[in-house]
Amino acid sequence: MSTTPNAPETVALYDAFAADYDRRFDSEPLRRIYEQLSWERVAALLPPGPDGIVDVGCGTGRTVERLLPLGHAVTGIEPSGAMQDVLTAKLAGRTGFTLLPQTMEAAEIEPGRAGAVLAMGSLQYAPDPDAMMRRFVEWVRPGGLVCVMVDSSVALTFELLRLKRPDEAVLRLEEQRGVFAYAGRRSALHLFDADQIRGVMARAGLIRIDACGILMSVSALGRGPCEEAIRDDEAAFLATERRLQTFPALANAGKHILAWGYRPEG
Repeated sequence: MSTTPNAPETVALYDAFAADYDRRFDSEPLRRIYEQLSWERVAALLPPGPDGIVDVGCGTGRTVERLLPLGHAVTGIEPSGAMQDVLTAKLAGRTGFTLLPQTMEAAEIEPGRAGAVLAMGSLQYAPDPDAMMRRFVEWVRPGGLVCVMVDSSVALTFELLRLKRPDEAVLRLEEQRGVFAYAGRRSALHLFDADQIRGVMARAGLIRIDACGILMSVSALGRGPCEEAIRDDEAAFLATERRLQTFPALANAGKHILAWGYRPEG
């Protein structure tokens, strides 16, 4: 496996994951909660009325299914054939969605037209995140939103230290690379801290950049105790996470970092 993300490895991994993807998100507490928390933030950032939205790495269409009822016209980019199969079956008969079965690097999007570009967990698989971010900015019109979610290098370091894997913790922090594995398939991915992802966005020309952590309790308590807390009182767990999101200094503690910015007007 390469230490730099590359499309063939990533596509092979998600081809293997596709059949189980929705079940995992629906049944695993932490996946379900981070999806809910990130969507709440994204929904508050979206254009107020129906608009054109690009969903980069749209997978099985979980975000698409939330966007279409709001009246948005969604263009989804998804290179995994198995993910595409699940997606098209779910959206059969629905209007307002266009699928581009390509990598995000190869996708052809008309410049300057989208109201928002969302990349919820996909930017980290780009070989060159800076170059890809520049493309995202090109796709949105002046004033348009670019919103990404990436894995936190700091949160992963804490998790590996808790698991008594200090050498790997330091290595991941030094290399700013992680690995996602499923069913024998592995793919490298970029890791970020909040300043780093803000820097990627600033270098691409975005303004009014901000970020927050998603699932900060995991860094403090670990996965098991958080899953137990969700089962005991999900509403209380969500309320705490929402309060923690309001503190910028805690962004790096999130298992994921949600970051957003806007293309300048004019």
